Amino acid sequence: MRSKAWQAHGGATLLSLVLWLTGCATVDNRVEQLIAAELPRVIGAAARYDVNVAGARESGESIDIRRVRIVGARVERAGAPVLERVDVTMIDLVVDRKEKRLQSLGTADASALLLPADIAAFLDTRPGLDNVQVILFPPYEISIETQFALGGFALPRFTRARIRGRLLVSDGRLIMEIIDLRVAGFPVGTIPIIVAEKLMNPLVDLSAMPANARVTSVQVMPDAVVLTGSSNLIVDRSTTEF
Repeated sequence: MRSKAWQAHGGATLLSLVLWLTGCATVDNRVEQLIAAELPRVIGAAARYDVNVAGARESGESIDIRRVRIVGARVERAGAPVLERVDVTMIDLVVDRKEKRLQSLGTADASALLLPADIAAFLDTRPGLDNVQVILFPPYEISIETQFALGGFALPRFTRARIRGRLLVSDGRLIMEIIDLRVAGFPVGTIPIIVAEKLMNPLVDLSAMPANARVTSVQVMPDAVVLTGSSNLIVDRSTTEF
């Protein structure tokens, strides 16, 4: 009898543990689905988004989340090159369940991978630039060849402009600082350089990410540009949405 009673008690305890664990997993899964559904609107369309939530807990109208990781592949955003990969990790979040707004956030880190072909395709869409080719030179430089029109003056189709520049971070965005600009092999003056920089910049702005991340560093690899960003969302939480 004692053995049966112990088994019954132990079975009930085990069942309670399973139900508790299942309940926690269900909250995490629900939050994952909520975030995944909003990402195309908040960040942009993507070939795929993977969302992993850990430690989600419902608290009245809010959801407390210990950790969220979002990984996106081939992310398309208006006014920016396609991002080959985006990886965002956010710690200690509070989300308004009804409004789908981020109320508070401990820390956030983001990284993005950018391919030269996607930079070229993006620049091809800018007014005045055409038939763009991009080559990367580690650790910070980039070379662009294009045909373009400056101040309404269009170069002949067979005339190429070569732009050599340095990728750097300015005001939380990725920009290109032109070091040298040559047309048909000849250097040009300061005004064409200023116009060309305005045509191309900014190359990437991560502020539209869920955590309002800002680019903090850039590294140029032979075949890709790697960006890192971070945010602590101290102010203006009301406008940050999932």
